[in-house]
Amino acid sequence: MANIRPRPYKTSELKTRITNLAQTSVYQLKIQPPTGLFNLLKEVGRDLDYNRAGENIELLCDSAVLPGSSFATHEPTNDYAGVTERMAYRRMYDGTLDLSFMVDRSYNVIEMLDGWLDFISGVGITGSRQTYKSRHVNYRMTYPEQYRTEIYLSKFEKDVSYPDDFADIVQSVLEPPKQLQYTFVGAFPSSVTSTPVSYGPSDVLRVNVSFSYMRYVRERKNVNLNPYASLNSGLFTSIGDFLGF
Repeated sequence: MANIRPRPYKTSELKTRITNLAQTSVYQLKIQPPTGLFNLLKEVGRDLDYNRAGENIELLCDSAVLPGSSFATHEPTNDYAGVTERMAYRRMYDGTLDLSFMVDRSYNVIEMLDGWLDFISGVGITGSRQTYKSRHVNYRMTYPEQYRTEIYLSKFEKDVSYPDDFADIVQSVLEPPKQLQYTFVGAFPSSVTSTPVSYGPSDVLRVNVSFSYMRYVRERKNVNLNPYASLNSGLFTSIGDFLGF
């Protein structure tokens, strides 16, 4: 049986062991809207090309929550006399991914999120937005396979950067930086919260959205960067030959 034996650590040793900690402010979001939503956003009156504006929209996500999960358990009692056990029978996920976006001056963030809700509820598909201004129109929902998609959230650290010299390249090959990549399967916006505005002191306009999803898959990966991205072309051949690229 393993024992814990007290061991003293010097302050200098602790610094090298526990000061390289992950930070909360370095992450990146990637949304791949469904094909039907792409086409809807390009229509006249919406005029949003996600291929061009999508990266800026994703960078405006200023808050996200890394997901968690738990197990549903069953309690068999007295299988052994006086013993109560717990056994896991199903993994349960948080169910929602909560994101907060800063809103750009062209309101592309709101157009994308609200356009996605319109796409789910059939606005602009079964009838135009002008049609839905009538009091006598009902909604016809889109099939789930058409509005669900995958969302990717990557958590990394500030040591992810393009190399500036030969030593940086060697370091990135021998000890590549790590990232956590979360894939949210079958995600779609289930709730966009109300966004208050007022005549009080000005602040950045923000919109909060909750995405429902089926499950998430977490992977820890090496961050593979192009070692030549920031080096001049005169070093390409010698460095490439040395490292085998």
